[in-house]
Amino acid sequence: MKFRFLSLIILIALIFFASSADAELTIDVSEPTLEISTGFTGDTLTLFGTSNQKGDIVIIVEGPEDNTIIRRKTNVMGLWINAQSVEFIDVPGYYNVASSRPIADIADIDIRQKYRMGINSLIFTTVDDDITPTNKNRFLEALIQNKQLAGLYSLTPDAVDYLNDTLFKTTIYMPSNVPIGNYDIKAFLFKDGQLIDQTDHPFKIEQVGLTASVHEFAFDSPFLYGLTVIFIALFSSFLAILLLRRE
Repeated sequence: MKFRFLSLIILIALIFFASSADAELTIDVSEPTLEISTGFTGDTLTLFGTSNQKGDIVIIVEGPEDNTIIRRKTNVMGLWINAQSVEFIDVPGYYNVASSRPIADIADIDIRQKYRMGINSLIFTTVDDDITPTNKNRFLEALIQNKQLAGLYSLTPDAVDYLNDTLFKTTIYMPSNVPIGNYDIKAFLFKDGQLIDQTDHPFKIEQVGLTASVHEFAFDSPFLYGLTVIFIALFSSFLAILLLRRE
């Protein structure tokens, strides 16, 4: 706790001195790398930034990207089976937008769609080019809804606060199911609806300890991992039977 507090003090000092540079906008995060270990239940990142002029701030945190398949089930003679599926390309596993005001009041729709500001501005391409626009929109809505229900996509207006005329901060929540990998934090400064400046900052989430070892083993040697899981299950069942017989 003391280490994190000291890190925040150093971070604020560095940003304060960096604000004397020519850049209109600078950002930094309290933890450049979020380490996930066994028992991880989520964490909150603190992000600080400076702007040479006070305006509206929009911060987007997203990543890592991967293809995602959405399936639609149909009831056939009492059985629910997969009837149709759509694969979307380069879908971020996590997407969070924090802003000083509702983004619709900050930038017009063209700017929001250009920089993917807001959940309604998310548009992904599909592997199948023959899909109709109606079906694509239907599956896209299902994709975004699934991400929201999992706590991985969120929009938080009025979440960026100015501490003085130049220094601002916000907090970004990372749920327990947040995917590991490389992230990108983008910040935008607006004034009277005009984009003044933008910047980005890299961020990483990685597994450490036993969790990392198991994850690496599962992906590097999936066959051996499967055999190990089966062996552990059988051994546990056999041990439970022996204990019950003794009783």
